[in-house]
Amino acid sequence: MKEKEELSVGYLTASDPLDKRSWSGIHHSMYQTLSNEFKVVHILGPIHKNFFIKGFNLFVHLVHLIAKKRYNQWHNILSSRYFALRLKQKLKQKKLDVLFAASGSVEIAYLKTNIPICYLADTSYGQIENYYEEFSRMSRLSSLEGNLIEKRAIDNSTTQVYSSKWASEYVAQNYVSKKDNIFTVSFGANINHVPKINTNKDFDGKIHLLFLGVDWERKGGDIVFNTFLMLDKAGYNLQLTICGCTPPKKITHPKVKIIPFLNKNNKEDNDVFLQLMNQAHILFVPTQADCTPIVFCEANANGIPVITTNTGGVNSIIEDGLNGITLPLESGAEEYFLILKQLLGDRNRLKKMANNSRIEYEKRLNWEVWGKKIREIILYTAKNEQHES
Repeated sequence: MKEKEELSVGYLTASDPLDKRSWSGIHHSMYQTLSNEFKVVHILGPIHKNFFIKGFNLFVHLVHLIAKKRYNQWHNILSSRYFALRLKQKLKQKKLDVLFAASGSVEIAYLKTNIPICYLADTSYGQIENYYEEFSRMSRLSSLEGNLIEKRAIDNSTTQVYSSKWASEYVAQNYVSKKDNIFTVSFGANINHVPKINTNKDFDGKIHLLFLGVDWERKGGDIVFNTFLMLDKAGYNLQLTICGCTPPKKITHPKVKIIPFLNKNNKEDNDVFLQLMNQAHILFVPTQADCTPIVFCEANANGIPVITTNTGGVNSIIEDGLNGITLPLESGAEEYFLILKQLLGDRNRLKKMANNSRIEYEKRLNWEVWGKKIREIILYTAKNEQHES
């Protein structure tokens, strides 16, 4: 086993990385992984906004609502300057060799420090605006602030790491002049233990389709249900489980099971989740917008191929025809019905995709691999002197 590096790393987040719910569990997984690679990892979060910042942001937000425009209460210059002030105070108490800022553009944009910064994200402001619904119809002020913060965060960091080529290529083309310091490293699966593959899973009988997502509309829930109805009508022996959200009341069928919410921090709920993964043959999530869906990595860990959409950073996890199938964004239930009909008619192909999924997890979609790559990037970052900006 490789020895831990002597570097002192500051793990910078606005939220608490010890909270497994923070950033879908990514912050917690990254902290654990960094702790395996470096002898000293200082947690620099959470950083809570004071009453004045919250009040001002709410006031500006309400003014924009009246004008029928959105203002991002969290991604703005006032918040960024406040975070920089708080972090500056925290950094005086620590002796650090490098700062690792995970999803931390707002936190580092106005931070003045000589400590080299490694900035990690799954997208950038210019890319996410008008891609996710909650980032659409932004006011001109909010849009200008968001892009300024992103540009300053990138300029203020020595290296930038992104979870997909979709994200890193956008930054290289739109924000950065020094492309040699941009890296792409896939995230891992947020699992406590590497699951054993269910070698007794029957691919010749009933097929279990699993939909996982908290946002029914964005994750393509209607497409899933309508595709299921078409497959059921065609005579296929299927079970569909919907987990993570409460779909519209019209979504009802004898062969559809709905589990609105599971808290993976709770042992009983986590056991239910593990059972769902154990019995699923296909994860069916035709997402309409996604940066890096961690649940796809978790599916791969369990040897479950993913049927999804070629959008955002999805194709950095799912390679079409290898560990799943990706269809164009404009595809509807009819197109998914046809592709699933082909797959269900060739169970050997389905089995091969299941095997490939586990191989892809072991090869690249786990936090151990992420940690080894990030270790080298952080070492490279630490060697580059950062000047206060």
